[in-house]
Amino acid sequence: MRGLLRWLLVLAVPVVLTMTVVRLLTMGWYPAFEYARPGFPDDPFGLPAEARLELAQATIRFLNLPGRSDILDDLRLPDGSAAYNARELDHMDDVKVVYDGLTLFAAALLVGAAAAAVALVRRGARCVVWTALAQGGVLTLGILLSLAVWMVVGFDAFFTAFHGLFFQSGTWVFAYSDTLIRLFPLPFWQDAGLIVAGTVSLPAVGLVVGGWWGHRRCQLREKGDTV
Repeated sequence: MRGLLRWLLVLAVPVVLTMTVVRLLTMGWYPAFEYARPGFPDDPFGLPAEARLELAQATIRFLNLPGRSDILDDLRLPDGSAAYNARELDHMDDVKVVYDGLTLFAAALLVGAAAAAVALVRRGARCVVWTALAQGGVLTLGILLSLAVWMVVGFDAFFTAFHGLFFQSGTWVFAYSDTLIRLFPLPFWQDAGLIVAGTVSLPAVGLVVGGWWGHRRCQLREKGDTV
């Protein structure tokens, strides 16, 4: 039982940390930051920067609305035409399902990990909790390092594999003239991936160091209690 509880803690760390950062990126500040970044590509079809940002922020806001929203159906380009076609709307519905599902999964893991930690402490295995947190940090850093190398060496392959994992083949491929590609070009996702990797690594390192330190103190305390 201790082993199962420990592994629940270990596995929860990378999922909870990653989804926390991902949700921080799915806010209006991120497209504003990207569009203002020097070298970020302009819209090849001349969409004004202000209109482009408004559309991008509205699209991201859609992910955080409860249930199914018609916000994307109502979006319009400056010429009055619908911003998204049927295929784009279907894909965004799929994205929201995946996004909501991963959020719920991370939340369930967080609750489960907290319950596991409490159970371990009550069973007199406080040191195991510290060990699991450190191991979770190491696991997170290992995953991030592998993905970061993959993204740097071949981001296109990573991007394809990522979408193939969550979406049906062909449902996420669009023309360069489609609004989704114009609002969220490849550099947008490259930067997002690097930001997630870099940001998640900070608390992961903290867990490694803090978990090791806590484990050492816990062991010393237990030795003192048995003398």
